[in-house]
Amino acid sequence: MSKKRNKAVKKSRDKFIAFIDSDAYATKKWIFNGIKILKKKPNIGIVSGPELPLSKQKSWTYIISLAHKSILLSGSKVFSKNLKKEIFCEQTSSCNMIMERKVFKLVGGMDEKIYIGEDKDLCDKIRKFFKILYSPKVVVYHKVRDFIPFILQRFSYGTGIIDIVKNNKKIGFNNFQYFIPMFVVLYLILLPLSILNNFLTSFFLIIFIALNSIMLIESLKITLNPIKFFKIFLIFYINIIFFGLGSILFFLKEKNIKKIYTFRAN
Repeated sequence: MSKKRNKAVKKSRDKFIAFIDSDAYATKKWIFNGIKILKKKPNIGIVSGPELPLSKQKSWTYIISLAHKSILLSGSKVFSKNLKKEIFCEQTSSCNMIMERKVFKLVGGMDEKIYIGEDKDLCDKIRKFFKILYSPKVVVYHKVRDFIPFILQRFSYGTGIIDIVKNNKKIGFNNFQYFIPMFVVLYLILLPLSILNNFLTSFFLIIFIALNSIMLIESLKITLNPIKFFKIFLIFYINIIFFGLGSILFFLKEKNIKKIYTFRAN
């Protein structure tokens, strides 16, 4: 994806460039509003905005779209799943990016060696010179994956944790969040050891209660409907487990990751 975007920018001659995904849909004034902001604020390197689900999501795609409103699924980019007030942010997704062409060229474009997380890497490089602005006026609608493609997507995301943080080695939630699922999966793998002695039992029990309490609270914040609640709670668990498994098995060959990541159910 990064190679294709770099190639497109090289062929372009316009002052401004914009990125959007093949499964995303721009609103009428998406580019116009973004460029207007960039012209007024020269300290802004990237303008982005909400990535909202399509209005007619059904079944699991609807449940997953609801789950994206939680930090447990969207991480530090959770603000992009809602129409929030204008804020500066540390990163945004390449399904909704507008910037000047010269800014993209200044940092050498996207790293073509990175397949997963190339947009986060680009944001890290641009933030060394400019700010990134989230504006509720720069809206795109993003199609949510169905159940199986979603699982494969989260697994693929997990395999990219090294590339995701390589150009931003700062200690903070922006980087640490990508390693949390791996730690949780390792915890679940080691869980049987809790029977060895009372100390381990207490230690594992505290983590188990804390983990499930967080997911319980986040699920209740989204819905009080019992069926929806259960499904969202399940999605949180699936997201953590498969993201974590992907992180543990990040040494999988890139061609396999591409097949997994781009899978779509017919």
